[in-house]
Amino acid sequence: MPRDIASLAAAADRHDADAFVAHLAPDVKSVFANTEPVIGRENVKKATVAFWDTIEGVTHHILAIHESGDTVTVQFDIEYRRKDGKTVTLPVCNVLTFEGDLVSVSQVYADLAPLYA
Repeated sequence: MPRDIASLAAAADRHDADAFVAHLAPDVKSVFANTEPVIGRENVKKATVAFWDTIEGVTHHILAIHESGDTVTVQFDIEYRRKDGKTVTLPVCNVLTFEGDLVSVSQVYADLAPLYA
């Protein structure tokens, strides 16, 4: 699987956990906003599904991708659809470190407070 950020984002938009974690290394380290690091593909899958359960839907709008060696930085506007029907769009930056074609480290920088306000 190539370093296909669009496919990774599309899997999240579909809430397809299996397709999402297929982009991750087995021992991936993931930090989402201000949460504690999650280690391992299955643990990331559980944490991701738990987050998705708090929202109705999500759409990633990729604004820019910058690649340097094994590091890819992605700038998004992410549109979250809340359970109450409201939509909140947040600026998000994700710094991804790759081992080959799989993400070994994912650090998502986002302020999620407006999503739950």
